[in-house]
Amino acid sequence: MTNQENQTYIKLKKLLNNSYAEYSKFKTAAILKTDKGEFCGVNVENSSSGATVCAERNAIFNAITNGSKKFIEINLISNSKLLNIVPCGMCLQVMTEFFKSNTIVNVYNINGKITQYKFCDLLPYAFTKKELKANR
Repeated sequence: MTNQENQTYIKLKKLLNNSYAEYSKFKTAAILKTDKGEFCGVNVENSSSGATVCAERNAIFNAITNGSKKFIEINLISNSKLLNIVPCGMCLQVMTEFFKSNTIVNVYNINGKITQYKFCDLLPYAFTKKELKANR
């Protein structure tokens, strides 16, 4: 692990403490690197599961709220001991709106093991603006 990756891991692990995962106990945290700095997010659950928001979307919405729309990479962690936890389908669809196909998605497990993906590898057949424009 590089020094940069180690610093990101430490920040992510600390950020996990802010997660509100009262129901699933599956805590997640995200740090989105943008042209305007880093934006954080954690998952926030609700007794009505549909009202739950994932860490990735919270980080993306936080960045947009603060005027950033150029995303460089996203770093994720969960409290799971599994190595290959990836964003859920809803988060991947939101990422489709804002990420380039080669945007880096770094996933850390709780022990610091990192797996790196390109966004296009996680959602190779995304529904995008092109499909909506083609229907007009």
